[in-house]
Amino acid sequence: MKRILAVVLTLVMLVSLFAACAGETAAPTPAPPANGGDTPAPGPPATNEDGETIRIAMLPKFRGENYFDGVYAGARLAADHFGIELIYDGPSQAEATNARQVEILNGFIAAGVDAILVSPLDAVGLAPTLRRAIEEGIAVTSFDADAEIDARAFFVNQATSDDIGRGLVDALIPGLTANGFGPDQPARLGIISGSGLDFNQNEWILAIQRYLASGFTWITLDADDTGFMGGDIWTPGSDETAAQNAAIEAIALSGDATDGSQLNAIIGASSMSIPALGAAWNAVVGERPNVVLTGLATPLGIVDFIVDEENPLNTGVLWDVGELGWLAVESTLALLRGDIDVNTAAGTSFTSAIGTKVFEIDEHTGGLQLLLGPALIFNPGNVREFNF
Repeated sequence: MKRILAVVLTLVMLVSLFAACAGETAAPTPAPPANGGDTPAPGPPATNEDGETIRIAMLPKFRGENYFDGVYAGARLAADHFGIELIYDGPSQAEATNARQVEILNGFIAAGVDAILVSPLDAVGLAPTLRRAIEEGIAVTSFDADAEIDARAFFVNQATSDDIGRGLVDALIPGLTANGFGPDQPARLGIISGSGLDFNQNEWILAIQRYLASGFTWITLDADDTGFMGGDIWTPGSDETAAQNAAIEAIALSGDATDGSQLNAIIGASSMSIPALGAAWNAVVGERPNVVLTGLATPLGIVDFIVDEENPLNTGVLWDVGELGWLAVESTLALLRGDIDVNTAAGTSFTSAIGTKVFEIDEHTGGLQLLLGPALIFNPGNVREFNF
C-alpha cells in the first residue's frame, strides 16, 4: 500500500467451522484465530512421498504493501498449523514485472518445491514457465489473480468478477444519486486499474461494464474495444509514483458537471490507486471537486478517508485478505495430498477451517476456481469493525 498511508497490518480472521456436507473434498481443521484469539497450535510436519517436509512456494505480484502482507500473514498461519514449509518471495513494487516473476519462478522450480502458489502480473507472459513447472511434477495453483487455465490446477478466487463489479458500482450509486445523477442525467465514470495486463483487474472492469449495461446505462465509461482500456481508464501498473500521478490526473478531471466534461465518479481498482485518490482529493488547493470515490483496498488502508466526513471516499470494497492466504495454502496442500481431483471438483465443496467453500467453473474463462466468498462493502458505519 502507499507509503503515504502506511499502516501496521493486524491480521484478523473472523471464522467459523461449518459442518461437513455432501461432495466435500477435505476434512475440517481447527479455525484460524478470531480477533484476540490464540494462534492455532502448529501441527506435525506434513511430508511428501519421499518423507520430506512439504514445501509450498508463494509468489505475490509484489512485496511491501499491506494487501499482500495480509495475504502472507494468513498463509503463514496455515503453513505453521499444517506443518509445511512456506517459501514466500516476490518482486519489490519497483521491480514488479513479468520478467522478475519468471526469474523467481525459475528459482522455485530449480529448488524442487512441491507446489507453487502464484498471483501473476501477466497471465499470458507467465504461462510458459508455469507449464514447465507442471511438467516437472510441481503442483501449481493461482490466488488473487488467475493464470492461464492450463497453467494451474485451479484458482483460489477471492470473489467472482461479477460480485466485485456489482459491489463497486453499488458503492457508487448512493453518492451519484445524491449529486443529482440518474436515468435522466448521465454520469461519467473513470477507473484507475493496474498495468492493463492484470487478468483479475481486467475481468473486474469487464464485470463493471456488464453490470452497467444491465441496469445503469446512465453511467458512461470511455473504454476501447478491449473493454478494459480507454480514455477514462488509467493503467499505472505497480509503480507508486505512477499511481499517485494517475490519481492526481483523475481528480483534476473530476467534478459535478452534467455535460460529460468531468468525471463524476472514480473507481480505484487496485490496492494502491484508491488511497491515492483519497489523498489526491485532500491535496487539492482551493475548492475541491464534487466527485464520488470508491475502490478496492484493505479497510485499514483507507479508514482515515472513510471516517473523514469531508472526503468523498466513504466506501470501499474488498475481502478478508488473511482468509485468502489461509485458503490458498490449505487447498494447495489438499491438492498435493490427493484430496482434490480437479477433473471432478466443479460443483463440490471444500471444507476449510474458514468455512465450506465451493468449486465452480468460471463462466467467462472456463477455468476451475475455489471461491472464498462474496465481496464486502465497508463504510463509515462499519469500517472500524474490520482489522485488516
